[in-house]
Amino acid sequence: MALPDGELSQLDRVWHIERSGIEPVPAMSRDATLGGLFWVWFAGNLAILTVVLGAVAMSFGLSLLEGVLLALLAPLAYAGIGLFAIPGARTGVPTLTLSRATFGTYGNVIPSLVSWVNLVGWETVVLLTATYALEGALTAAFGVQPSNLVALLSLVVVTFSAFSVALLGHATIVRIQTVASYLFGALTLIVLVLALPKVHLGLLLRAPGAPFLSAFLPALSIVVAGGALSWVNTAADYTRYLPKNVKGSGIVWATTLGSLVPTFGLLVLGILLSAGRPSLASAANPIAAIGGILPAWMAVPYLLTAAGGMVTGDIMDVYSSGLSLMAAGVPLKRTRTILVDATLSIAASVYILLVAHNFLGAYVSFLTVLATVLAPWAAVFGVDTVRHLHRDYQLDELYRGGQSAYGRLRLPAFAAWLIGTVAALLTSSIPPLLHGPLAVGIFQGSNLSLFLGFLVSLAIYLPWSRNA
Repeated sequence: MALPDGELSQLDRVWHIERSGIEPVPAMSRDATLGGLFWVWFAGNLAILTVVLGAVAMSFGLSLLEGVLLALLAPLAYAGIGLFAIPGARTGVPTLTLSRATFGTYGNVIPSLVSWVNLVGWETVVLLTATYALEGALTAAFGVQPSNLVALLSLVVVTFSAFSVALLGHATIVRIQTVASYLFGALTLIVLVLALPKVHLGLLLRAPGAPFLSAFLPALSIVVAGGALSWVNTAADYTRYLPKNVKGSGIVWATTLGSLVPTFGLLVLGILLSAGRPSLASAANPIAAIGGILPAWMAVPYLLTAAGGMVTGDIMDVYSSGLSLMAAGVPLKRTRTILVDATLSIAASVYILLVAHNFLGAYVSFLTVLATVLAPWAAVFGVDTVRHLHRDYQLDELYRGGQSAYGRLRLPAFAAWLIGTVAALLTSSIPPLLHGPLAVGIFQGSNLSLFLGFLVSLAIYLPWSRNA
């Protein structure tokens, strides 16, 4: 039964549980702003682990100039996220539900499930990283010895922080992310300033540089894969409460700048610290490795900053994963999807914390394999996103199942996605899970397979889309 107009206008209120699912958000409920969108993405990209990405990029032998160029280019990929976010404001519909128009109602089930599994997986990784940081802060502040009890207590705190905000929904997420941007943004800036004296500038300036094809491009691909590509399936989820008449250019700018500013700063720090600290790129505990260069009095604020920056990103993962699960056709309310996610993430986190301490590396490799599926999806979905900038979606048809005008399975889109995925898998080297037979040369030990999969799907689907 349809809700009265008065209730429709209150679907999304701060500190109240959001009542909207994947159905279009009505115009009277759209009171979000571009400023709020900026802070959502700013807080979501404050992860201190981005410093490690900068160090990993420099491990390819880049010069200082090449490193700075990479730090400028990689965050520009967030403009693609901004482009994917525009249909959210035009329709009031989240990303993986809009994907039904591209792949068909049933054809979209697999991409939606892949998106959900990928987001739940990263929820777990981020929860664990935040747990280790909070455990370190408790040890530094109160002198408690690391133990299973302290680890579990830390896990409870960070899990509640992330999942409770995601449960409340969009309006509360915007409010929390705005406050977190100021608080953890300021603390992150202090960390950057305090770390600068530890930079070995002479070593950086003497670095000779590396070949473009075999070093710079693979390094760039790794940073993009760890940054913008990881958000590609969530873009419209945070714009569907914007008024329909908001300019698309404003959406792109708010999304891009909100993500670019913290990402650039953290990448530059990783690039600068890589000289004299080559182990940073492969540190078993990168949070501790970065903290080790700071003054002792900064230990607790730093670890809280690291934990807080990870939680703000996790909030977005949790919220969007629920929308992906609903888009797959699972008949659950949004609040129930959060509970499903919480159960799975907590169970996986406890297993890794207490039982399989060495399992995390293989787990991250599994999530990287899933990224090879999402990159070709992004190419196909991106083509239709651009096409729909000049053509309205048939919103009612997104929810009609097998009777939809978009069809049960749109074979050209699905085939282009599948072929791109196969190309990416064949050229992927992701130990210990996968070593594709074509993962040699520039594809060995790099993420260029993701870009190959993207380009293959794009090359196949773009001509068909133009003819259609």
